[in-house]
Amino acid sequence: MRLKLSFYSHKPIIVPTNYHQQIQGLIYRLMTNEAMQKFLHDRGFNYGKRTFKMFCFSRLLGRSSYDKNTRQIIFKSPVYLFISSPWIEFLQNLLFGLMTQKSILLGSNPLEITEVKMENPPDFDESQTYNIKMLSPVTIYSTLINKEGGKKTYYYSPTEREFESLIRQNLVKKAQAFYNEDWSQLSFSIKLLGCLEPGQQKIIIYKGSVIKGWMSRFVLQGHPRMLKLAYGAGLGGKNSQGLGMFCLDNKITGGEKSDFRS
Repeated sequence: MRLKLSFYSHKPIIVPTNYHQQIQGLIYRLMTNEAMQKFLHDRGFNYGKRTFKMFCFSRLLGRSSYDKNTRQIIFKSPVYLFISSPWIEFLQNLLFGLMTQKSILLGSNPLEITEVKMENPPDFDESQTYNIKMLSPVTIYSTLINKEGGKKTYYYSPTEREFESLIRQNLVKKAQAFYNEDWSQLSFSIKLLGCLEPGQQKIIIYKGSVIKGWMSRFVLQGHPRMLKLAYGAGLGGKNSQGLGMFCLDNKITGGEKSDFRS
């Protein structure tokens, strides 16, 4: 399931280049169930040493410009945000929180909530292929150990063969953590659509850490449960930090130009 939020402000909406933490904080503040909020913030769903929050969100979507001097993005209303999760109770809790207030604060921007819509996922078919576009960058990585024993995070490009296999493994782990089911035999593939261009790589700074992601287009195919989970929880890693959300490439999701300056 997916929530589409529409916001309006009489003034320009000004956010820093890396505003993901602001949106993540907004999502937690909107939750009215304190036990659910604490569970997601402090724990999440575990599989071995991995923890999954099981939600993702898009970039802010709307008409925007970039101020190089201040390194800020300036949006003109309306602005749209998508929040997605396979955990229906989580989205219902957010929906209740949104319906109980007329406005929210994003950073220093007071925003009027003009519309909230709940959207169902597509009816995926294993025999079909789906062209998708990312609504937030997709990232997948490994933690490597160097000769000195130090750790280094390596982010895979969509052109590397490990990219597809690790994203598939990530979905299997999410299914084990959330549903407590083994989906290792279910089919799933993700292929780069077209050529990889330099501008598709995005650098995100989150709490001082550098994350590399990709705003590329891809072709998905696989078991409907795998595709639905990817649609709800996000592709790849760091979904609750604002990465990995996608939509079908033939579906208009905001009607406005979007901007992502990283």
